[in-house]
Amino acid sequence: MNARLPQYRIRKLWPLETEAFRRHLLRLDPETRQFRFGTPVNDNFLNAYADTARRIGTVIYGAFLGPDMFASAELRSLHAVGDEIAEAAFVVEQAHRHNGLGSALMDRIITTAQNRGIQQLHMICARENQPMQRLGEKFGAHFHIDHGEALGEIETERPTALSLLDEVMHDTTDFVTAVLDWSANRGSPRREPRRSRHHRG
Repeated sequence: MNARLPQYRIRKLWPLETEAFRRHLLRLDPETRQFRFGTPVNDNFLNAYADTARRIGTVIYGAFLGPDMFASAELRSLHAVGDEIAEAAFVVEQAHRHNGLGSALMDRIITTAQNRGIQQLHMICARENQPMQRLGEKFGAHFHIDHGEALGEIETERPTALSLLDEVMHDTTDFVTAVLDWSANRGSPRREPRRSRHHRG
């Protein structure tokens, strides 16, 4: 494990923390935005996307320093809750790369998918996004290129008593950690004005 990883808290994003997710997305540089979403996107798009964090069938994990998120992993049902197929997406802010965050987040996403009966995870990224493809391959993904995008699939195992207990224990710790972070930040997740830039997208 990377020696710097312990300073980050890898935990679930709770409904009250949507603004932390929003700030994280808005800090992404243009290249990282394109790698994550497959096309140039502007701040208006990211503001709207952040609002989907609380959708049913969506689970988001983050790498936090205090109340601020600097990397994220998303598990989103492709069709409906209870579906056996879901999409997994990851992004790490440029200044926080090479700390093992992608692997730590992927491990949590796979366990979460397993416990929800999701048998297949789809990963979609720009064909130039080699770090994301290497991360997926590390966990058994097989990628192919289609119309400029890299498409990967990961087969998950069935839930077990151990995997369920693992998520429950992590959830308990995650929530306590989040409450402590909020308390250290004057009692609640902070809100900031939404920015609007004129990137292409």
